[in-house]
Amino acid sequence: MKERQKKSWRERTNQAVCLVMLCMVLMGMLFAKKETVGISSVINDSESQKKGENKEDSNSQEQKVAYLTFDDGPSVLTKEYLKILKEEDVQATFFLIGQQIEGELVDVVRQEIEDGHEVGLHTYCHVADKIYCSKESYCEDLEKTKQCLETKLGITPKLFRFPWGSANAYVRSYKESVVEEMEKEGIGYVDWNVSGEDSVGCPSADSILRNVRKDYGKYDDPVILLHDSATCKSTLEALRPLIQELKANGYSFQALSARETPCHFGGSR
Repeated sequence: MKERQKKSWRERTNQAVCLVMLCMVLMGMLFAKKETVGISSVINDSESQKKGENKEDSNSQEQKVAYLTFDDGPSVLTKEYLKILKEEDVQATFFLIGQQIEGELVDVVRQEIEDGHEVGLHTYCHVADKIYCSKESYCEDLEKTKQCLETKLGITPKLFRFPWGSANAYVRSYKESVVEEMEKEGIGYVDWNVSGEDSVGCPSADSILRNVRKDYGKYDDPVILLHDSATCKSTLEALRPLIQELKANGYSFQALSARETPCHFGGSR
């Protein structure tokens, strides 16, 4: 009898131990499952975040736009500039000298427009002593350029650029007055933040590239000053390598009026 009771107690003890162990195993499995789900969630969140960051990086890269601008044309070289721009599928903006829009060069400006480029006002004669002797002289010179484009090509540009930029010593005393007057006609002024320095002396193509290269990377929307005047053969030589380098660094190209904010020396007016 005692032996049977002893055996029965031992069996119950063993059963209890087995039950406890089974509960512990089940709890361990449940905890492991939750932990796995948690880790998986963290991994998925991390991967999603990385994808989001990569997408943002990609979008940021897509948003980089370079604005090529050419002053002092049209000239006998401008057709060659247009050929390169067309082959590279690039839009640019040309700021024109009115007195040069004569004869065959009228057709060159027409081609600029037909190719999807933008044209702006620069000056009629580009002689500092004539255009900058007073506000009236400057406005008269600019108006003459505007009328030239309206008469010969039927267009009214929306942008103008001061010869030597808006911070030059000649125009400082009456610049704001000129700007206000032009804005009444729906024409805004623009400067640049990167320069090829190609109108100073006779720089080589390599020198022009170095000048642009040292500054364009500072901006997602660089406004690059170049010249298509008859003396700027080195600029023509540098143009294709410059475009290809900008493309390789994630820049696309647009006409200047597409820029979100106008480029002014010292920030917006």
